[in-house]
Amino acid sequence: MSRLAMILFFGLFTSGMTQAAAGTSSGTIHFYGAIVEDACSINSNQNNVTTHCYRDGKNIVQTQSLATGGLPNFTLPKALGQVTTRYVNNDPHLAVVTVSYN
Repeated sequence: MSRLAMILFFGLFTSGMTQAAAGTSSGTIHFYGAIVEDACSINSNQNNVTTHCYRDGKNIVQTQSLATGGLPNFTLPKALGQVTTRYVNNDPHLAVVTVSYN
């Protein structure tokens, strides 16, 4: 086979592969449903901490009592995460509350 015939053969061969690859890369992708869920909301008053978590089409409410001995550490509804409390300089009136999601 001559050099010119080989170049023509490979040129035709690769152009056919390019057309075949371009034909298979077209299409449409559809996404259904929610990709990200909202975080839980946390509200407090003088005696309670209430968490509201919207999951699986339902609003899940959980209330924790604020004991006089300190703020509680607790698990969010449906084990979505943890709420922990750390006092600053052992001051019972100044605390950092951390919400960690799983």
